[in-house]
Amino acid sequence: MFSEPFKIIFRRFVDRLTESGFLIISVALGVGAFAASGTLFVNVVNQNDELLNSPTYKEIVVSTRAEKETMEFPVEETLLSDDTILTQSDLNISQMIPSIDYAYIMNNTRLKMINESFINDSDNFQHSQQIKAINESSSNETHIDENSQQMELEDSFLDENIDDALNDKSIVKSDADEISGYEITFEFFDAWNLSTEYGSLFSTNDYSSTNSLIILGSELAKTLLDDDEDLSSLIGKRLLAMQGYQTIVGILEDSNSTYDYQFFLPYNDLANNIGFSQLRKNSMNTQLRFSVSDSTQLESVSSMLEQSFESEFGKNQVIISNPRFEAEQTVARNAGISILILLLAISGLFISSINIAHILLSRTLRMKKHVGILMALGATRKQINKLFSLEAIMIIVLGTVLGLFIAIPINRQMQSALNLTINSNWTILVSAFVSSILIFSFTLIPIRRFDRIKPADAMRVG
Repeated sequence: MFSEPFKIIFRRFVDRLTESGFLIISVALGVGAFAASGTLFVNVVNQNDELLNSPTYKEIVVSTRAEKETMEFPVEETLLSDDTILTQSDLNISQMIPSIDYAYIMNNTRLKMINESFINDSDNFQHSQQIKAINESSSNETHIDENSQQMELEDSFLDENIDDALNDKSIVKSDADEISGYEITFEFFDAWNLSTEYGSLFSTNDYSSTNSLIILGSELAKTLLDDDEDLSSLIGKRLLAMQGYQTIVGILEDSNSTYDYQFFLPYNDLANNIGFSQLRKNSMNTQLRFSVSDSTQLESVSSMLEQSFESEFGKNQVIISNPRFEAEQTVARNAGISILILLLAISGLFISSINIAHILLSRTLRMKKHVGILMALGATRKQINKLFSLEAIMIIVLGTVLGLFIAIPINRQMQSALNLTINSNWTILVSAFVSSILIFSFTLIPIRRFDRIKPADAMRVG
């Protein structure tokens, strides 16, 4: 009994292929727009929450040098005072401000790697030999001008044959020409809730030690592994770099952040190792970071820090910045745009659903005589409703699949336009399912048309 009516529905679907095609396209556009905008809204909410809860936007940065565009006050044509030098001891200001949870230094730094490609480069190799000669003719350490592209080297790997070092299995080599990371003080790891998967964090003595120690992010560590090794095998090995051997003491757990691709060195002021001019140059790159858990306290803490540093160095001798204000502006902008797009998509989905219901109603009325015949042959109203439901489901399923192909590229473009890094693909599927259910609920209006009609009335033409 069911197979023959199904053939009738299928034939009418094929006979009105253009109309059926427009129905599928209407469903696809409604589903695609809603799925893309729904996913965008969810991703914006998640990223905004992650952004505002990030330690980056719960801290105040103090430095002696900043780009003009990031300054919070007009640039004055005055030179910094000669004694404006930020050191680790300046972090002690945090002890006078209870709202500050962590105070640390995090300076950008890089390591130049020594590998086979470095040796094969004749200029690099000649440069390394020149440095070796300087190192051998001087005391343990030599201070080299940065502008001449020379570096301060320890006498570690330079006392050995470089070829032997490259072949030594206990020495780790990187295929990269250079890797980036940070010099940090001990509270950095607590502020960012970072811990090691293998090895350990720096001890208190490591920050004052002359030993070259290094902690690796998980993804950076993976690039240093041989095929038959695991991450734990790197602990205790030495990383070969132009700055000397760096002993690997820890590998961080995955943090799903850029820190997974960085390395970390213990920071110290180097006051006992370099002259005043070099200390001043280093301090110009030093940023003191003061982190708070309650973001509402940022402005008051910033004001207290400004007063403290003004009393020590003078007015406008240090730059105090609060990046949270800019983050809140970005959050408000992205939230507003995503809500507007979502409302437009909901409106489009509602209009699309009404149009689909109207077209299906027209198709249903044209099948009135066929329905009367089926009911006269013994088909129940439930079976009739099931047939029309099957037609609606077939159209909605095809439209939803096409809508997904529309939603994915549109969502990617919107994500890129708002600089979103969070992307949950499963949200597209959930949004598409929700929108298809909504459209199907509208198709029930024409389906229920025959609930109370009599077979004789259904067979009557007109």
